[in-house]
Amino acid sequence: MPREATGRRRRNEVAVPVVLDYLLSHLGFYCLLPVLPLLLAKMHPGTGALLIGTALFTFTFTYKGASLFCAGLLQRLPIRVAIPGGLTLAGLGFALLPLSPHPLVTLCFLVLAGVGISVNGITARMYVAIALESPGDRNSVFAGIQVAINVSAAVGPIIANFLLDGPHQARLLLLVAVIYWASAAVMTAFVPSGLRPGDQDARKPLKLGLLKAMVTDPGVRAVSAVALAGSFLYGQFFSAFAIHVTHIADSAAEKASFFTLNAVLIVVLQMAVSAYTNRGLERSHTPMRFLLQGIAVFGLSFVPLSVGGAGLVAAYAAVTLFSVAEMLFTPMVSTAFAEFGADRPMVEVFNFRQVASTAGESLGTFAGGALFTTAALHGLQSAYWGALTVVGLAVPACSLLRRRGRRQLPGPVEEDTREPSLTSS
Repeated sequence: MPREATGRRRRNEVAVPVVLDYLLSHLGFYCLLPVLPLLLAKMHPGTGALLIGTALFTFTFTYKGASLFCAGLLQRLPIRVAIPGGLTLAGLGFALLPLSPHPLVTLCFLVLAGVGISVNGITARMYVAIALESPGDRNSVFAGIQVAINVSAAVGPIIANFLLDGPHQARLLLLVAVIYWASAAVMTAFVPSGLRPGDQDARKPLKLGLLKAMVTDPGVRAVSAVALAGSFLYGQFFSAFAIHVTHIADSAAEKASFFTLNAVLIVVLQMAVSAYTNRGLERSHTPMRFLLQGIAVFGLSFVPLSVGGAGLVAAYAAVTLFSVAEMLFTPMVSTAFAEFGADRPMVEVFNFRQVASTAGESLGTFAGGALFTTAALHGLQSAYWGALTVVGLAVPACSLLRRRGRRQLPGPVEEDTREPSLTSS
């Protein structure tokens, strides 16, 4: 069999179960997340906003960051155990929620589910990075994951609102649990046995010490900084832009259309964008090149909002550009961090990704919620969008100037060689 056909078959063997995992698990996730505040209020009437806020924070922190605290265990566990185990744990947490007699017990069940989601998410991405050596193959699978997530994000809220319309919220939670368990069954059937993230590792993964590595290692620092900046801009979509939409759209359908357009564009165009980036990777362009392109397009997506003000056409144009940026940037974040797996534990590598992306997105949503609201009160919305444009264009510009400055130095640069290999094109 030709080498190209063998590589394609291997990529498909990895892609099919992983994309199915993300399609099913995120369908369960998006069946619950949009209605979780309402669900908590129904479960514990009279407890007020403090419980809802605490529960949402706890759940978000756990499903985004729990893998940081079990890195050693994930390094030793077979992938065929870790992924179905995480999915089973998530389903169990959601299935137990209707039985909760007290808000504190509810928090415990949400933590249980969040740990399972975190374990599944990081281990599935590690499986892709371990099983596939080519950056282009990895990027194709990560792009497929992006499509699957957006399909689930479009369908999940519809199911959620349909099933939650009534007093029997248990049926929604049971459905979510069953979806997670179905995903666990798929992964048990298709993931090969015996594969462990730590099989090729020379040491244990860093835990909290990885924060130091993200600052002191030049290569990791460069990718982390760019991932953080891009995630900051990405975080504007569900914060500042979501607030902006409430001011310019009249009907609920009109408001929803912006987010539907984003999901549809990604589902339809993601693989075409990935074909473009994969051709570049095959020509020895680095993942950093496409991360910076994505950030630049993020910046450009805010120009219509800055110039067009409250016009609907400007908002649709912004969503279109934003979607292109998301298709360039989001899959490539995982591809870029996976490059460090040659000499670092893979668990550690994807925890770098988790920290950078979570920090950037959290800062972005905070800025979009707090700073944009303040700017809007003073009629400075255009200035806010303009500032985001400057950020989006300044990051790649600074990277380009820094690279040119390094090339003009008369002697060798005393710096980790991995950063130039990631940033040069």
